[in-house]
Amino acid sequence: MNQVIHILFGAGFTVAICLASGWLLLRRLGVGFRGGEAALFAFPAGAACVSTAVFFLCVVHQARRGVFLWAGLAVIAWAVWVRLSERRPDPQPDLVKRLPTPWKILFCLAFTAFFFLYFFNALAPEVSPDGSGYHLENVARYWRLHGFAWDHRTLYSALSQGMEMLFLVAFTFGRHSAAALVHMAFQAALPFLVVFYGRRFGIPQVGVCAALLVYASPVVGITGISAYNDLAVATLLFTGFYLLQVWDETRDYRLLIICGLLYGFAYGVKYTAMFGMVFAVGFVGLRARRLRPILHVSLAALLVAAPWALRNWFWLGNPAAPFLNAWFPNPYFHPGAERDYLTGLAHYPAGIHSWKIPFQLTVMGGLVPGMIGPIFLLAPLALFAIRQRHGRRLLAAAALFAIPAYLNTEPRFLIPVLPFVALAMGLAIVEWRGVLPAMAILQLVLCWPTVLSQYCAPYAWRLQSIPLRAALRKQPEAEFLQSRIPEYGLKVPIEGFVRPDERVFSFEGRPSAYWDRDIIVGYESALGNWAQDTLLSAVEHPPSIQQRFRFTPVSARGVRVVQIASAGKNWTVSEMRVLSGGGELPRAPGWRLSAWPNGWDVQFAFDNNHATRWSTWQPMPARAYLAVDFGQPQKIDEVVLECVPARDARLHVEIFNAQGEWGALAGDPETLGFDPPPGLRRAAALALKTRGFAYLLINDSNSIAGDMRKYVHFWGIAPVAEAAGVDLYRIE
Repeated sequence: MNQVIHILFGAGFTVAICLASGWLLLRRLGVGFRGGEAALFAFPAGAACVSTAVFFLCVVHQARRGVFLWAGLAVIAWAVWVRLSERRPDPQPDLVKRLPTPWKILFCLAFTAFFFLYFFNALAPEVSPDGSGYHLENVARYWRLHGFAWDHRTLYSALSQGMEMLFLVAFTFGRHSAAALVHMAFQAALPFLVVFYGRRFGIPQVGVCAALLVYASPVVGITGISAYNDLAVATLLFTGFYLLQVWDETRDYRLLIICGLLYGFAYGVKYTAMFGMVFAVGFVGLRARRLRPILHVSLAALLVAAPWALRNWFWLGNPAAPFLNAWFPNPYFHPGAERDYLTGLAHYPAGIHSWKIPFQLTVMGGLVPGMIGPIFLLAPLALFAIRQRHGRRLLAAAALFAIPAYLNTEPRFLIPVLPFVALAMGLAIVEWRGVLPAMAILQLVLCWPTVLSQYCAPYAWRLQSIPLRAALRKQPEAEFLQSRIPEYGLKVPIEGFVRPDERVFSFEGRPSAYWDRDIIVGYESALGNWAQDTLLSAVEHPPSIQQRFRFTPVSARGVRVVQIASAGKNWTVSEMRVLSGGGELPRAPGWRLSAWPNGWDVQFAFDNNHATRWSTWQPMPARAYLAVDFGQPQKIDEVVLECVPARDARLHVEIFNAQGEWGALAGDPETLGFDPPPGLRRAAALALKTRGFAYLLINDSNSIAGDMRKYVHFWGIAPVAEAAGVDLYRIE
């Protein structure tokens, strides 16, 4: 029970700081709202302020328990003091009576039931894939280091992490479950925002119906109780939209400042929320047709969003990291790996027909991770709301915020769209007597876990029960985690055998939030790409040809092999050798090696290790090259490339002459078969060891798993532990 108290304190304290900060901001700006609207706007606005403050604490490595505790208590005390010293009432009365009593009862009963379901799932140990993986892995690392880990560069550490900043405060006091409860607070705020939107704009029944359709959605449930960020994004985008509509009525510029903070924070939470800023600037520009209001919302947004871009600019040389690496080349992320990653996200599983997708997204959730609920099969009805002004605005926002769902096919990327679609659906059929409550009740019943399990796919990602014993820690946390994350069983051997300064390579993501060691995953960084490619080179694509360029002996200060064609595949070279009189020139310390693109890995083409190789790590661009500057003239007559076949490549050799110019010398190489020297497996393992990798995590499903088990001595590795089809090997 003591652990539960810490969890509740961590989450509650974080939410209280956000509420207090937001309330102080609203009072500072002098903005008044109707009744409960003040709290609903204060929470996300305050979250933006708190997250940004924690960001700067992480920059200077002062993200510490004491700092959070005393600073948080000071903010809360300040807000209470200001509130008690105020004598004037809220500027406008509460309008809750506008909501008919039957709708109040329906909303209260439904919200209470689902809140109970969500609360105890969030209170249970965090087991979601991304929550137990990179979201809380980053948070745990920042907690240990009291700030950003500047030496840890992965795909997920480079993303904007506005929610992780809030998670960090909660994690400091209550660990993983406290962070999940903070995300759940955004989930709980969203239906109230939708209800209050309906009240303010004269459609209270539509607001309640839409709120229940969204809150009961299975993907909203499972995502909202996890340490993710999708519900925070949805809440921030809808709150910003709500405020823009209020601004359009009042033309109070102070509302634009709050709106800008919300949309800037949304970008800080998740890159895909950048469309919020686009919507805000476009809406304000069309309605105001003046520059000053646009500046109000834009500058406020940049105040919260810019720190994340600046962090990546100074840290990684790419403000949009881990994306746009072709525009901002850097040694940490490859453009080709980025393309493969995004391509994988943007496609549904092979074999799923387009006509099945709506049914999978709404009802089954088997071929896609999760579903949004059967009632959303009626989403096309929302188009009829275009006849009304609010309907047109809702549909425009839905269309814009749906763009990320085209780039990532997971149903949770539709969550930010659901409030707008649900409201538009309600507007379209509001005059159909009895239909709104019927829709709401049907969604509530069909999405309750016991009913949902009767028709959805067996392995659909959803809430299936209320884990009360686990939530109250009557069931040991380790036991619950082991039952939900089988590979959690490797925690003890990993932390027992692997030293804190050693790296572990894995082809796949792990529940690293529970492992106090650095796990480098193959697809998450340039380092991971290299390690994965090196291991696979030993058995799947070793160099198999030699490309020999022979020419009349010439004196040259440098030589390079240039790829003059453009093609869709990578160009790779395991070894580049320069010969004279039939013998290879000995590689000297004075040689200066270069390559384009990916000059950072050029040494792997000159290291005499056939398991490692240089690669463009992007589709072959014209004029890609590998080059060596000897430092002084050398007599040469042959260049040899040892590599895998690249049929689309067209190569020629250029020399750097005494006049300081490059000139073409030879083309059309002779291609010969090539057998790399024995010991390639051991060479690959040793290459990883020289870069700090001491252990390997290999799944049974990985392509080289069988080879490693069969030829463990050839690899020079030793099995250490095994759990749930995952082997831990030590590199000897």
